[in-house]
Amino acid sequence: MLPFTKINKKYALLGVALLLVMGISAYYVLYRPFYGGENPIILQETEVAKQDSKIKITNNTEIVQKILYLKCNEEEVLKTKPTENLIGLTIYQMQKIYEGWDFEKFDTNEAVMTLKVDGYCREHANNIFIGIKDNHVAVFYGRPGYKPIVKEITAIQVNKLMPQDIEELQKGMVVQSKEELLRTLEGMQSR
Repeated sequence: MLPFTKINKKYALLGVALLLVMGISAYYVLYRPFYGGENPIILQETEVAKQDSKIKITNNTEIVQKILYLKCNEEEVLKTKPTENLIGLTIYQMQKIYEGWDFEKFDTNEAVMTLKVDGYCREHANNIFIGIKDNHVAVFYGRPGYKPIVKEITAIQVNKLMPQDIEELQKGMVVQSKEELLRTLEGMQSR
């Protein structure tokens, strides 16, 4: 009975090894991209992907550019018609021109692309105001009432300020420059 058990173990190990080789081979054939980065199995199953090289920008295509600013979580959407140099381009050519952009949609009617920017939108980057946060004078990016982002909380306590200063801070005091910001904060500190 012992030799029969040894033979079964050998066949079992051989069978497991064969299944493992077949599984790895199936993975490389079906799921691994080849032929220039394209997967022929997926291209056959996806109608849009199969026709990507045939879809081109026309003068009627609407170009939609979405810019997501990560520091303030704002999104800017720009809609335009293509310029002369974009007409006739495929998605692969557009991806080379708009490197770093993610294409969400691409057809003859509309090309939608998104770019993530590690910064503030124009509204937050170009505007600063002084307000109140946690009973202290604070500096904010943006405009009063428009999704302000705290830049800095100062050591100036609100309860030590004059009533008219507190009223202005509650509304938000817009400053035009860093110099004006520093002068205003120094004036509040000395009161």
